[in-house]
Amino acid sequence: MKVLFLNDLRPTARAGDIKDVKNGFARNFLIPNKIAVVATEQELKRATKLREEAEQRRSLEKKDWERISEQIKKESIDIEVKTGPTGRLYGSVNNTIIASKLCEMTNREDIDRKTIHISSPIRTTGTYTVKVNLFENVSTEIKVNVMPDEESKQLNKQMEEVSKLITKEENVLDPSFEDVLAAAEENIQSSNIDDSENVPEETNQEVEENKEAQE
Repeated sequence: MKVLFLNDLRPTARAGDIKDVKNGFARNFLIPNKIAVVATEQELKRATKLREEAEQRRSLEKKDWERISEQIKKESIDIEVKTGPTGRLYGSVNNTIIASKLCEMTNREDIDRKTIHISSPIRTTGTYTVKVNLFENVSTEIKVNVMPDEESKQLNKQMEEVSKLITKEENVLDPSFEDVLAAAEENIQSSNIDDSENVPEETNQEVEENKEAQE
């Protein structure tokens, strides 16, 4: 079915465009939502005027998006997520989440997730630079800070403390083993003492008796 677009439907068509579309798409979506009309001879006379009006509207929209682009470039968005102790996310940050944050920042509802370009979902904490195509020939970059939420911070801190305790305990000798080492060391010290120090001295009488026996 050939239709005349009354309004922009990015990226499919602009207002004033005449295109062939599937019958079901036209009857179930385009025509009921007044995005397009059947391209009759009478409607086609409107095409030139619609294009002119659309160009003026797009010019104003572009200026508005350029202003928003400058705002986004100067700021950043923080996204708090649940993470493990290594900084890996329990899930991921995708373009839908980023688009939602941008809508909050700019007080708009028409920033579509398809305009957010990330090579793959973000799965670790850190700062990322993400490209955003806001409008025709209007693009910018936004810094996205992915960080653990408060619950994850507390839990990770507790896990870190437990890990330190375990490491400390592993480096401490078993008390019973320390006792064994101490006893062994005492025995070694005792065996190194000069036995001559413990022999009783001979009396003068014993010395004289020994001399007489030898004579």
